Amino acid sequence: MIKLSFFLFFWLYQLTISPHHWSDQAEKIKINVNVRNAPLREVLKLISQQTGLRFFGTNTTPYDTKVSLQQNGMELYRLLDELLIPLQFSWEISGKVIIISKKNAPAGNSPAATDILSLHAPSSP
Repeated sequence: MIKLSFFLFFWLYQLTISPHHWSDQAEKIKINVNVRNAPLREVLKLISQQTGLRFFGTNTTPYDTKVSLQQNGMELYRLLDELLIPLQFSWEISGKVIIISKKNAPAGNSPAATDILSLHAPSSP
């Protein structure tokens, strides 16, 4: 019974700290990326594989934009800024999710967010 109580307490504790844990850790998470002319979607997939975080955004985000990046041990927040600011997008961490949105988008006019890594890239003819 004590083990069950401890397990339940530990699980509830994890649920309460989990959303803040990842956003607080954005400066501490280090990413290794070495891509040349890769679609943004693939870079986000690499980041997801290294961090366990998921990406959500709108279908209007340019996921097929080609990017080149060679970084080892770069902080997650710096990497996301480097990738997304030039495309006029911003990001935020909520729990274990990174939400990508258009910079300065009027509130309430944003389309519904979808799981970016589950979207399929357009097939070439």
